Amino acid sequence: MKSFWLLLFLIVSGLTQDNSSVNVYRIETETGIEIYAKNSNLYPVTLNYMVEYENLTPSRELPLVQVLQPNTDQKLMEFEFSNLAAGWEYSSRYRYYMGDVNVRHNDSFAYRLPFPIGEEFLLTQGFNGSFSHQGELPHALDFAMPEGTPIYAARNGKVVMLEGSNSKGGPTAEFMEYANFITVMHDDGTFADYSHLKFRGVNVELGQNVRMGQLIGYSGATGFATGPHLHFVVKKAKRGGGFVSIPVRFATRRGIMELQAGESYIGY
Repeated sequence: MKSFWLLLFLIVSGLTQDNSSVNVYRIETETGIEIYAKNSNLYPVTLNYMVEYENLTPSRELPLVQVLQPNTDQKLMEFEFSNLAAGWEYSSRYRYYMGDVNVRHNDSFAYRLPFPIGEEFLLTQGFNGSFSHQGELPHALDFAMPEGTPIYAARNGKVVMLEGSNSKGGPTAEFMEYANFITVMHDDGTFADYSHLKFRGVNVELGQNVRMGQLIGYSGATGFATGPHLHFVVKKAKRGGGFVSIPVRFATRRGIMELQAGESYIGY
């Protein structure tokens, strides 16, 4: 028996995997079996598919890593019978993680500051901030602002995840799971997170297309937060699961630039 194994990880912003939203199934034919995958999510996922088989010949190299586009049902591969008289065996496992590992960020894009035009806010923690912007997501930004400050989309995209029902927040990691947030997927396949929104501070719906400069929510201090602020990060899927953050630039009154901690910026 041929065996193919791959060490897989699922890290989707702290969420547990729900295999009901991604389903791999087979259809038997006269000459073999066909393998299909259905992704019911609003975002693409990267699927890791591993299989054990006997008396079957695969049409693709295994183990298989395949990107599944949102809301699609697609054929992955075929197995032909190599000795039908002897019988055949097939068993499979799979894992998936959020996002397309092949995407490339449009580095020339200038993001909009995600707060009201004409209002000024201090960037308390920037890229590689020593308090919490370390590890795999160092390119994040924290803007200090009063609770209830309107938050605007920094770039066009589609709302693919959100949470607005939490009311807890505090300065220790035990509060991390209580953050309210909005995740927007951009046209290049990257994602932006707007986090620590206030209780019932989400002003969009899942699947909604938003334009740059559109009101999407209100700032707060839910989750792991020492006080009211907006946490903003742009990220892309990492091979094996999880994300890597992306350093981005913003259009400001002083030109297009990378923001610096300790500086104040006026909505533009």
